[in-house]
Amino acid sequence: MAVALKNEIEVVGRERLTPALEVAKKFVCTSQSRPALTYVAVRENGEIQATDSHRAIVLKNIHSYKENLMLNHKTLDLIRGYNFPELAKLVEVSEKLQASFKLSKGDAMQLIPALKFIKSSKFDCVKFTFTKESIELTVPGMQIKLEGFELDIDQHLDSENTLSFTPAYLLDALEAFIKFSADENITVFHQGPLRIFILENDDMTIGVLPRRVY
Repeated sequence: MAVALKNEIEVVGRERLTPALEVAKKFVCTSQSRPALTYVAVRENGEIQATDSHRAIVLKNIHSYKENLMLNHKTLDLIRGYNFPELAKLVEVSEKLQASFKLSKGDAMQLIPALKFIKSSKFDCVKFTFTKESIELTVPGMQIKLEGFELDIDQHLDSENTLSFTPAYLLDALEAFIKFSADENITVFHQGPLRIFILENDDMTIGVLPRRVY
């Protein structure tokens, strides 16, 4: 007698989970001093999160797991037990903004080659200055001025729009936007020279800590 078997199989999250991991793995910590941060966090609200404590990424509406787990992006093992920081709170935009503006993928594509050059030249810090029409990247002995931008800057505080970053961190943030976001624009929030710099749209939130320059 043949027995009819009814299979109800669901592929959970594959379509967005794979590209999300490719983006998030650049933001994990490489040091074992904080073991939890060497994993990607799979959150019960559908987010994928990663941080190395200097920058962070939150990718939204990725999967349908119903619990908080940790994922080893190399082995794809899922584990429980580590406490992962609440990144959504750490990358919230505060009310004390200095400036904000929208950055398009076209704008980001102008910045990426310059940042790649600065990174390859072994500079560990880049000065980032923006105006409504231009963005300047400055390192010792060199200034790269990129023009032709149309940044609609909402200036909240009357102060200089200049920050300093580790070039690789800013580069990874822009590349994540290009690779993962379905939206052609992302809003940039400048909260001050020593407060976390945030890029956000419906697909993702990215935070990069500026460098303290003496």
